[in-house]
Amino acid sequence: MTALIFTHRRKKPRESSWFFLLIGYFLAILYALLIVIPLVFIVISAFKDNTTIFASPLGLPDKLQFKNFVLAQENVNLLRATGISFFVTVGSEILVLLLAFPAAFGLARFSTRLSPIIESIFGLGFLIPALAIIMPIYLMTARAGMINNPLALIIFYPALRLPITIILLASFMRKIPRELEESAAIDGANIFQIMTKIFLPLSIPGVVTVVVLNFIDIWNEYLFALILMSSDNRTIQIAVSLLKNQRSIDYGLIAAGVLISLVPVYIIFVFFQERIMQGMLAGSIKE
Repeated sequence: MTALIFTHRRKKPRESSWFFLLIGYFLAILYALLIVIPLVFIVISAFKDNTTIFASPLGLPDKLQFKNFVLAQENVNLLRATGISFFVTVGSEILVLLLAFPAAFGLARFSTRLSPIIESIFGLGFLIPALAIIMPIYLMTARAGMINNPLALIIFYPALRLPITIILLASFMRKIPRELEESAAIDGANIFQIMTKIFLPLSIPGVVTVVVLNFIDIWNEYLFALILMSSDNRTIQIAVSLLKNQRSIDYGLIAAGVLISLVPVYIIFVFFQERIMQGMLAGSIKE
């Protein structure tokens, strides 16, 4: 009798675990569909006109028509906007790494009483809303004579991305064994050599992680690019928003512009997703 009661009690957790597992799978599939269906709709609509889109929103086009891409290029010059976005994004990435890597190295390897306070100050950057700094940023950019100059975005975007970049890189560098640093110091290496010859190669997964995350954020940034740039130097996100006509909306034309803006982000993520996972896991595990 006691054995039967014990067996009956052991079956309940298994049944409940299967129940929660099925719920988890259901919610995961539902969430994936909520993401995939809009993407499929955009890809398909880019090759159709409004009539076909309204008739069968998720139906495949009868034939591949590239007129939407041609019209998008003629209306807002998407190629130039894409080139400006690449210039701004790459320049911002280089600048943020040059500033964040030494700062993260200092936080990770030179532990003082002020280190937690300094890291907390960097964390405060997450709490500042974008709308609160629009006016100061615009006035500073205007006084510097850099309104409508893409260099203004290259200088400004790293300031937005420094907090998360420094915190992620510092958490990753803390996992590097101190014995490597001590051995290099015994061999006569200075701080700069230790940082560049030891920490930089070992921190590649963390660096790739922050580079991809910063690329996605900078590439998709809209608010400050809209305020600081003119129509001649607009980024890809601003150009896509101009495809909307006040009288009528050509959904195929907009879908073509959105698809062009998504391609670089998708390529970057697909090629580096394994490195991203390695960097995120390595930075999140503590000894």
